[in-house]
Amino acid sequence: MLIREPQNRFEEIYAIYQESFIDQERRTKETQKLVFDNPAYHTLAVEEDGRIVAFLGYWNLPGCAFFEHLATAKISRGKGYGKLLIEEAVKEIKKPVFLEIEPVTEENPATGKRAVFYERLGFYVNHFYYEQMPLKPQDSPMQLWVTSYGKPFTEEEFMPYKKEIYEIVYGVSLS
Repeated sequence: MLIREPQNRFEEIYAIYQESFIDQERRTKETQKLVFDNPAYHTLAVEEDGRIVAFLGYWNLPGCAFFEHLATAKISRGKGYGKLLIEEAVKEIKKPVFLEIEPVTEENPATGKRAVFYERLGFYVNHFYYEQMPLKPQDSPMQLWVTSYGKPFTEEEFMPYKKEIYEIVYGVSLS
């Protein structure tokens, strides 16, 4: 069952978040709770047998939507929940949609699988340099690929959206 805005289910969602993302791709629990309560941040989730097993956390920003985290609990992977969440979100959003993925490498075959997953859902890898800003003070920026739904963007076309993402999501100004 699809659940919109499961605000009272933070602990379940955070457990999946923690199991699915490496430390550098996660905020602290306290900081993520603040994000979860931000009016610009939205969550779609899938419930199975009374428990949340997958979620999409995204930012509905003034000019675009930024899909920050998509995760499925290990016990429920391969059931199409990620696809369902992405498809449900993009059909409701009427502005550009972006998400970050790790660059594809031979050393980590999962990166290629993720890239293909998003490409099948209509996302394009934009071939310009991009960094995810740190989610915790002790972290460093991390080089990622930015993808866009429906069509590719040039670096110049992406710049106003990047400024918005950096300022609102990461708290970094690109004056």
